[in-house]
Amino acid sequence: MKHGWLALLLAPWLGIAYAEQVPAPAQTHVDQGLLWRIEKPGVAPSHLLGTMHSEDPQIVALPEPVSKALRDADRVTLEVILDPHSLAAMSATTQITQGPELPALLGEDLYRKTVPAMAAQGVPEQSLRTLKPWAVAMTLMVPKTNTGLFLDRVLYLEALAKGKPIAGLETAAEQMEVFNGLSLEDQVALVADSLRSFPALDKMYAELNAAYARRDLVAITDINNAAMREGDPGLAQRFSARAITDRNKRMVERMQPGLQQGNTFFAVGALHLPGQDGILESLRRKGYRVTAVY
Repeated sequence: MKHGWLALLLAPWLGIAYAEQVPAPAQTHVDQGLLWRIEKPGVAPSHLLGTMHSEDPQIVALPEPVSKALRDADRVTLEVILDPHSLAAMSATTQITQGPELPALLGEDLYRKTVPAMAAQGVPEQSLRTLKPWAVAMTLMVPKTNTGLFLDRVLYLEALAKGKPIAGLETAAEQMEVFNGLSLEDQVALVADSLRSFPALDKMYAELNAAYARRDLVAITDINNAAMREGDPGLAQRFSARAITDRNKRMVERMQPGLQQGNTFFAVGALHLPGQDGILESLRRKGYRVTAVY
């Protein structure tokens, strides 16, 4: 399993969002675009933006259609509220607080291979020893963070500056449980897989950035699916169920109050949008008209 899908999903403490292995949709819609209008008679339209948690200037610069939808919205709802408290809580969740440290969990051979890769990501061995295996895997699956101003964080700060009420579709604890709930065996497997994929990190992100800049959900999905096919299919299936399918259902239900109020600006990882079980199609099944704006 390569790492590109995580760039469009979650873990804001790393500056990423995660994505799933999206099956080919059974419906006829070919969803292209990042900003979507959600409409139902009698209620003001809302908007939904698919994000990529990236510091790339081309991605964090808000295009006018997105800026306008955010500016005109009555409220903003993100995957999680990215305030300092939530970010600190997410970071704390990555730490081993009791029991064996990372060398014992990974085994000597895998641990020694992990040390130089994590050092390249800016994590010295002294800090590495107390990280949970899943946190190590996530760190190796994203480019090294420099500014911390990834797209979801920019949206949060823009909404804050404009005085918009800000809500989250999930809590920090719920997001971190996606990882914390993995078995130790799966966490260690993620570390080994991340190390194998680490040399291809820059190429993968260049492809994802280019597809996202084109607003090409089909290409993003194809990159994701190709990456997922390269690893353990059982692990990929288990993780996708936790990270995408289950969360899509939860987020769609929690979007309902904002949709019923109308004129809400939502933002979630882009690969939560497409596919038969994606948010766009789920909203259509609930009677909403969903159309691309940008």
